[in-house]
Amino acid sequence: MKKLSNFSIWLMFLLPMTNLLAQNIQENERTMSQGSKPGFSMNVSDLDAKETERLWIDYLKDTKAKTKKDRKTNEVFADDASIPAISTNLLDIYATFTERNKQTEIIVWVDLGGAFLARRQHPDKIDAFEQWLSEFGRRTRVRKIELEQEAEELVFKDQKKEFDKLIKEEERLKKEIADAEQRINQAKKELEVNNANQNNRRQEMERQQMKIQEIEAKKKRVE
Repeated sequence: MKKLSNFSIWLMFLLPMTNLLAQNIQENERTMSQGSKPGFSMNVSDLDAKETERLWIDYLKDTKAKTKKDRKTNEVFADDASIPAISTNLLDIYATFTERNKQTEIIVWVDLGGAFLARRQHPDKIDAFEQWLSEFGRRTRVRKIELEQEAEELVFKDQKKEFDKLIKEEERLKKEIADAEQRINQAKKELEVNNANQNNRRQEMERQQMKIQEIEAKKKRVE
């Protein structure tokens, strides 16, 4: 039996994921700046609207569109987007991002040029569009993992900072102990010298006392 190539294994994994994501894309008539138009919604879990929107704008760079956000309608508008897999014509893409219950709902409208993309009217373009939108969904999951990693790295950074402080504290304490031991050793040496000096002085005092006693005895004999 021939071994599967890495590409084949990757493809086997990707296809079920793509189908799953496509099932999560819903089409509904939605009101937007151009009126009531067919739009496609997709929920992004555990990623706030601001981060999802930033990621979307970055994703649109691949289409070479001129992107801007309308503050009144809260729509991100991509003018003249190039997505050949969907259409050979340039597209206008509108998107909104609404955050609720730890989810961000993204709604996308695609103006094909005279008509908005819809399943019934444009069945030949839907698969390519859903794959394109699903790729964005994959990127949101990647970004969520990146944010989780960044958060854990910050925790690790704080832990390492505290650990480094403990290492420095250990070095300081060891130095204090070493200095104290050096002082103790020096004091022991000085104590030995002191004891020797005491013995010498004691012997001198004993000899001096004997001299005094001899003088006292001599004085008594004279008296």
